[in-house]
Amino acid sequence: MKDHATLLIVDDQPSNFDVIEALLEGENYQLYYAGNATHALRTLEKNPVDVILLDVMMPEVDGITLCSHLKNHSDYKYIPIIMVTALQEKKDLARCLEAGADDFISKPLNSIELQSRIHSMLRIKQQYDHLQLLLQRREEMAEIIVHDLQNPVTSIVFSCDTLKLTDLNNQQSKKVEQIRVAGKRLEEQIQTLLTMVKLETGRLVLNPVSLQLKPLLEKLIQEFSAIATAKNIKIIPNLEVENDWAAVDSHLFSRIVNNLLSNALKYSPRGKEIEVQLAEMPDKIILKVIDQGKGISDSFKKTIFKKYETGTHYTNVNQTGLGLAFCQMAILAHQGNIYVEDNKPQGSIFTVEIPREANAESH
Repeated sequence: MKDHATLLIVDDQPSNFDVIEALLEGENYQLYYAGNATHALRTLEKNPVDVILLDVMMPEVDGITLCSHLKNHSDYKYIPIIMVTALQEKKDLARCLEAGADDFISKPLNSIELQSRIHSMLRIKQQYDHLQLLLQRREEMAEIIVHDLQNPVTSIVFSCDTLKLTDLNNQQSKKVEQIRVAGKRLEEQIQTLLTMVKLETGRLVLNPVSLQLKPLLEKLIQEFSAIATAKNIKIIPNLEVENDWAAVDSHLFSRIVNNLLSNALKYSPRGKEIEVQLAEMPDKIILKVIDQGKGISDSFKKTIFKKYETGTHYTNVNQTGLGLAFCQMAILAHQGNIYVEDNKPQGSIFTVEIPREANAESH
């Protein structure tokens, strides 16, 4: 059990704090008291808390509302909350659980029961903290490994570029080019992994600026024209909107579009079409990449944006399961959204929604 655990008691009646303090006598806890929701949030901002004891019946902001707010806050959602209530109706207790409460205890409080429930919540918090530490170490190790791979891969690509300048026969030139292309692909995957680690750990600072998306999309589409021509696929730009301005990090947004176009080309049969479409709403701009491929099963739609998820029906296509996961993380960092739907009669529609104005939280 963690020593010197910290408890926050939120109750509009100071006498109830005295009762809880007496019931916990002998326990090595640091106790904080807050008389309302505002005071509770201020205390949480200044102090690490292991468990919250939250009274249900409070004026202005009641305990259930505060519980829901805390469970939807990224900094506080994993702090166990025990609701303290005189309510006995099952529907009232259900409301507590629906708000995200981890446990509840009925008044009048009993010392043995109160201590047992707090001990239980502290075990949960301790397990969560341990898991977070392991995840942090794993991410740090992954970043080190990926970063260390970058230099040798860059060296391989550079060596291939140098070899191409020498007197090679056709067969040698083809082999060197194959190595160079594979090396460039690996370079891109390494950069994607590094960016994803930074996004996950909040260390990637976006640089959103107001850009016209139509010229940027036209440039990106043009870069795929050679690949599209080789597969006899036509990319149709439908980008005419009155206002195509949006606040985006141009580098990340370009990589999002590149991933979506690359996937559309990769999974589209020869002779088909891909449409890149812009639409607009007052507060956001919408990008759609529409293909005529095999489509995506309903079950796969639920997991397609997770890392390392790959479809089983593309047996002859190289897949890493990182591209769409990266897209989602980068779009969420912009406070945007991405989802996939069926294209009729066949294919998929990937939709990206980006706010027109930068959100301060995206930094």
